[in-house]
Amino acid sequence: MRTWAVLARWDARAALRDRWLWALAAAFGTLTLAAAALALSGLRVVGLSSFDRAAAALVHLSMLFVPLMGLVLGSLWIAGDRESGALDFLLAQPADRSALYVGRYVGLAGAAVSATWIGYGAAGLVLAWGAGTDRLDSFLWLVVLSTLLALASVSVGLAISAASPNRGRALGAALLAWLALAVLTDLGVLASVVALRLPPVVLLALASANPVSAFRIAGLLVVTRSPELLGPVGLVATDRLGPVGAALTLCGVLLLWAAGGLAVGLLRFRRTAGP
Repeated sequence: MRTWAVLARWDARAALRDRWLWALAAAFGTLTLAAAALALSGLRVVGLSSFDRAAAALVHLSMLFVPLMGLVLGSLWIAGDRESGALDFLLAQPADRSALYVGRYVGLAGAAVSATWIGYGAAGLVLAWGAGTDRLDSFLWLVVLSTLLALASVSVGLAISAASPNRGRALGAALLAWLALAVLTDLGVLASVVALRLPPVVLLALASANPVSAFRIAGLLVVTRSPELLGPVGLVATDRLGPVGAALTLCGVLLLWAAGGLAVGLLRFRRTAGP
């Protein structure tokens, strides 16, 4: 078996025993179940449009919890091994640093994606039981988008870990990155657009450059039938690119974040890690 595959399996098992991951996964799963249950409770009154509200709730929950899981999980491992001295032991083995880093990424990404799927699986079963499966394709597309967001988040978190001397600094940097991506960036973009009177195309470019914003817009484009839920950026994206073109472009943004974060972290790791 290849070195990176052995390391990936080892790290996936270790990550699945991490209490940080399970605490966040439990909170995410509980809230997805609550969102599905609330949607079903309104089904008799408002009809099938309740799926739109349930999907919008899942999108916004994923915006908060999936990046937090990925960033925290990715940020702790290399920095933690460096702090404990385990990284020097690993680097002393006959294993290439690239294989070590890629194996770690694959293992941690597998753990984060598994936790995400568990949360969506629970909500999906409740929705399918109560509302049927006529919107199954939209729900599965949301799962795919959340998977891409998890991969991008772990990639960025691991890059932070590769550049941090210890777990404390890595965790602090990861939480700041999560706050900037999930909370502050959209507010800053909208404020800048209003203050500087930037054109709609610039608004779309600035917002979609953030992986969390790209996920939100793509998710709402494909899982809801209510244009008012998209917000100004989503409406601009639909007008300029069409629903399918905008969704595919935003998927490309998420893939670029995953690949770019992996490349940056790998370069940093190769230059600074260990003897």
